[in-house]
Amino acid sequence: MKFRIAALLGALLLASPLQAERLKFDHRLSPQLKAVFDGGDPGMIDFNDKNPRYVTDLIAIQGKSAKDWTEALLIVARTPDKKVRTVAAWVAELQGEGQRRCASTFRTLAEDAASVTFERRSSGCAAGYPPVALYRVVAGKQSLFLLGFLHKGQPSEQVQQQWQAVLASATID
Repeated sequence: MKFRIAALLGALLLASPLQAERLKFDHRLSPQLKAVFDGGDPGMIDFNDKNPRYVTDLIAIQGKSAKDWTEALLIVARTPDKKVRTVAAWVAELQGEGQRRCASTFRTLAEDAASVTFERRSSGCAAGYPPVALYRVVAGKQSLFLLGFLHKGQPSEQVQQQWQAVLASATID
């Protein structure tokens, strides 16, 4: 009996990583983003998993690299904690950070039971902080995810529509 329980627990532990939640989205909806992924240049992606409870990926869409960009995609996978447990709490944290950095306005573009999509427009920001961002925060069963487009200039209407389409395509797998 003890052997069966130990075997069952071992099987559950081995199965856990296979059942990890992932954020999926259709990168083909943005030709520039698709070109970056198809290009395979590792310098265009900055992956940071030093904190396994807050993993980030920054992908340069326009610019020389993930360190020197004008347009980028930010992907964050976060384990809920005492401070941020819900989509609403993360949205509030992001908006508070935006206001602390510089004068910012926010506009909710879409909202459902498991996600919020919103725009941030900022002015008077320090160098390096993008004045335009579009975010979608999505809740999974065990994780929170953020998909965000950042722009250090003024994106065209067409680019913004592509961003919105990519964000709307995001699902938890």
